[in-house]
Amino acid sequence: MQELIDILTAMASKKGEIGNPLELFLDMAERIVKSVSIEFGAKNDEVAILVLTSDQKHLRFAAPRKFADLGTIPISKRDSIAVNVLARKAGEAMNNVPMVRHVSFFESVKIRDRPAVPIQKMITVPILLRGEVVGVAQVSRKGDSAAEAGPDFTQSDVDKAQDLFSRISPYLLEARPERF
Repeated sequence: MQELIDILTAMASKKGEIGNPLELFLDMAERIVKSVSIEFGAKNDEVAILVLTSDQKHLRFAAPRKFADLGTIPISKRDSIAVNVLARKAGEAMNNVPMVRHVSFFESVKIRDRPAVPIQKMITVPILLRGEVVGVAQVSRKGDSAAEAGPDFTQSDVDKAQDLFSRISPYLLEARPERF
């Protein structure tokens, strides 16, 4: 974890020198995804980072990078798992995602050279900075069935994700472009 923080510190310090701050921000989000994927034994496309837009009215993907330009999720969208976690400021584990009404558009987007696989299980935690929610992070397990996706997430997994994202939030937000 300290290695990730050192890398993020170095990257964030370059914000004023970079021609396109959005690219730096998205690069940092990708770096975070790689570390989180290792921590949870997930694939990179099973980790998502959504950050509140500058106007505080939408969640926008910082990772996966391919989603950054696909649009935003209004924070008034109550059938969004991410928006509900944002509003409650409390993380949760869902081990029955297909049974929960939610925005599934992003699940159908092909990220790699393989067909989109449905999310079966997911941890969603608010990204907090000094007690204020600034985004949402999700770690999922995908598969054609719950059994194929792997073991259920636990409260311990939620706590671990919450701690991790709380520790990296200052660096991520420091690099967020003014108009994101």
